Amino acid sequence: MKELIFVGRSEDNLELIFMDEDGGEFAVAVDDHIRRSINTNDTAAVTTTDSGISPRDIQTRIRRGETAAAIAAEAGVDAERIERYAGPVLAERSYMAKRAAETLVRRPHGEVVLGELATGQLANRGVDTLTLVWDSYRRDDARWTVTVSWASGSGGGIASWIFDPLAKSIVALDDEARWLFDEATGATAAANKTEEPKPRLVGLPTVSEPEAEELEPPAWAGPGHPTMPVPMPVATPAPTPAPVVAVDDSPSWDDILFGHRPNDQ
Repeated sequence: MKELIFVGRSEDNLELIFMDEDGGEFAVAVDDHIRRSINTNDTAAVTTTDSGISPRDIQTRIRRGETAAAIAAEAGVDAERIERYAGPVLAERSYMAKRAAETLVRRPHGEVVLGELATGQLANRGVDTLTLVWDSYRRDDARWTVTVSWASGSGGGIASWIFDPLAKSIVALDDEARWLFDEATGATAAANKTEEPKPRLVGLPTVSEPEAEELEPPAWAGPGHPTMPVPMPVATPAPTPAPVVAVDDSPSWDDILFGHRPNDQ
C-alpha cells in the first residue's frame, strides 16, 4: 500500500490534497465521514511529547519556517523526535512552493511561469540550475513566503516572494526576486549597451550678402553720445566713353580730277 502525506486543502475547501513520496498529488472529497473523523478528539495528536512541546505546536512552528533541528535543540531532545511530526508539514511547504513556481506572472511580452523565468535568469548569470531549491513557509496573514536558493562559486543567493494561493498572485519581496523579475538584466544587458553616436554632416543654409541700398543707416546712440551716421559708399559705374568717329583722309574724285578739294579757295 502506498503511503500518502496530507499537504492541505484545495482552493475551494471541498477536497483534501495528499502527496506521495514521488511528488504525485491525490485529492479526497470532504464528506460527512471525513468531517466526523477530523472533529473526533484525538488525544494522541494533542498530548504533549516528552520534549514538552505538543505535536500541533511542532507542526505550527515548522509551517512558519523553523527547522526540526532548531526546535529539537531548543527542547533539548533528539531531532528524530521532532521530525516524526514534521513530515506532513514539510510536504505542505513543498506543495506550496511548487504551486508558486507554477504561477503565471505578467511580463511585457506576455505571461510566463515564475519557475521558468527564475531558471532562465539564473542560467544567464552562470548558476547551475540543478542547485535550485524551492521552499515556502506560512505567514501570519495566511499568505506564504516562497523562496528559491542557489549555489554559485564560493557562495550563493536566495530570492523571496509573497504568494497568495487564493488570488494566485506573487509579489517580489527582496532585491534578488526583483532582479529575477527583470528580464532586461543579466546576459541580455550587453545587448542594451548604448552605442557611441557617429558624427554626421549637416548642411548649413547659404547666407547672401545684403545689397548696399538694403543697409539701414546707423541710429543716434542717445543723448550725450551723438554718433553721426556714416554713409556707406555706393559703387558708381564708370561712364561709358563716347564712340570715336573715324575721319576718312583719302582723296575724293574732285581731288583727283581738278587737283583740289571743293572747299579749297
